[in-house]
This record gives sequence, C-alpha cells and structure tokens, in this order.
Amino acid sequence: MERDAGKAVYAIGAAAQEVGLSARTLRIYEQEGLIRPARKPGSDQRVYSEQDLVWVRCISELIHGHSLTTVGIRRLLDLIPCWEVKHCPEEVARRCEPHLNIPDMAVRAPARHPARATPEREDEEAVEEGAVEIKIFYGIKEFGVVFPCFKCIQAERIARRLADRHPGRVVVRKHDMLSAEADRHGVMMTPTVMIDGEVVASGKGLSANRLEQLLERHLAAQQKE
Repeated sequence: MERDAGKAVYAIGAAAQEVGLSARTLRIYEQEGLIRPARKPGSDQRVYSEQDLVWVRCISELIHGHSLTTVGIRRLLDLIPCWEVKHCPEEVARRCEPHLNIPDMAVRAPARHPARATPEREDEEAVEEGAVEIKIFYGIKEFGVVFPCFKCIQAERIARRLADRHPGRVVVRKHDMLSAEADRHGVMMTPTVMIDGEVVASGKGLSANRLEQLLERHLAAQQKE
C-alpha cells in the first residue's frame, strides 16, 4: 500500500539522513519559518512526512542551486506559493498541494488548464474583445532556467489586484523572459510591463499608483473608441 505523503513518520535523525542534511540544518529551516514538522503526541519530538522531505529538498536546491537565502525564500513564500517559487510544472503542483505543510505560504491554487499545442498564441487569442491587456515579462535566467525575481512577483501581484477591480475589462498575461512572446517583443530586462502593447516599465518595479494611472488612461481611451 502506498504511504500517505502527508503522514508524519520520520524522526529528525531519519529525516536528515533521507535528505542528506544535518539535523541542525532542519532545525534552522524551522527557525526561519520554512518548515513546520509535526510533534509526537505528549512530547516535543519532531516528526516529518514524505511531503515535508520533498519541500526540504526544494529548500536546499533553492539555497545551493539558485543562491537564495532562507530569508529570501521566506519573503517569496509570503507572496506566492512554493510551486511558483520553484517554477514547478502544473502536474507537480497539483500532486504536492494536498499534502503541503508550509507555514504562512501565500494561497493560490495551481492552474488547471488543458494541454495546448501552442499555449502562448492561444492565450493571446483568449483575451476578451475590448479588454485592456497587461503583459508581464518576468524572471532571471540562471543556469538555463528562468527563476522568478522579487520585483517581477510584486509587479504581477499589483497587476492582478488592479485587474480584479475591473472584471472583464482587464486581462493579465504573464510570460517568462525565454518565451517566444518575450522574443517577439524584444524584451531584454525584467520585469517588463506592457499595457496594450505599450511598454510602461522595463527592468524596474512599478508602483501600484503609477500602474493604476496608466491603466485608467488606457481604459478611458478605449471607451472613447
């Protein structure tokens, strides 16, 4: 019978051996608010689940493979869920989500889009007629992989909050810097933010007030057409 990935069964010594780290490192991850192991009933002894170990391995990869600090990871988790920090495929995110035990992680369900042969072009065609489109180009390229940057995450969060205020009138699209769409627009720096094809920010953050002003200008111009 397959073991429940969310059931805590590993003592700290066994957990450390499974992930190739020291027990002290696991305690540091806990102190930094990155993991939250269960406790055995009636004691303070830590116990870890299979899913806890998956996440510990992810933390280690982010630190040693992407040069993030524990503080940096914690700040990212306050904004986006772990599968967006790790840039995981949708099927991986859906498989992990039911068993996650990450303290104070931002809540956002994994996307559940059907497979598409040309996702970017179909995404473009899905924009409602008459809607203002905000495009966000994001990411930092490291070792051939695109990893989300802090300013990119902030830009997306601001854009989506503004879109929520104008349901049906504003659409947010996100593309990484290695995408065909980024190449088509000649994007060199991130975050790059475009509103209906106009570049309004490139390589720097954009305040919520400034983006709202620009968006309102486009919405007003659209109404006049």
